[in-house]
Amino acid sequence: MDKKRIAIVSSLAALCFSLLLPCHVLRIEAAREHQTIFVGRVQPNDRFSTSYIHSVELSPVREYFRVDTDFRIVLYETHFSSCNTGLPTTLSGDEKLSIDGDHLRISHMERIVSELDLWVNERYDNTLQLGEGTILNLPSLAGDTLLRVTIEEVPLFKFLYLKANRAK
Repeated sequence: MDKKRIAIVSSLAALCFSLLLPCHVLRIEAAREHQTIFVGRVQPNDRFSTSYIHSVELSPVREYFRVDTDFRIVLYETHFSSCNTGLPTTLSGDEKLSIDGDHLRISHMERIVSELDLWVNERYDNTLQLGEGTILNLPSLAGDTLLRVTIEEVPLFKFLYLKANRAK
């Protein structure tokens, strides 16, 4: 083979190999339909938060998560307005409860969550914010339904497939 053909074959082999390399993704799926509605790459220490209006208390709740070095979802802080139905009432480990302006805050949390299930509904203003940037209005992505948030290790080609074929 001449040098040009060797270069082409080498480039194609490198491209095919790179598509098999693993990457970690945050995936939001409409659980009942098993349909991906959002997918994005994540790294250790990436952060995201969810916010919603509590269905019973009708007060805002915000939960803060990070990706640990083992690519697990870790709940590290939560803000809420009262300790009534369905809201935190006890602390674990080194967790601290404080009053921060008009809301209660639990900090120093280290709760590992294998997957995050969120029942979203337009009237509860469910959002997921990626870091300090993108804010996803969850009901507008999938309607009023159960969403599942996970972190998965997938080959790069699967990430690209999920990204290209997610629900619009």
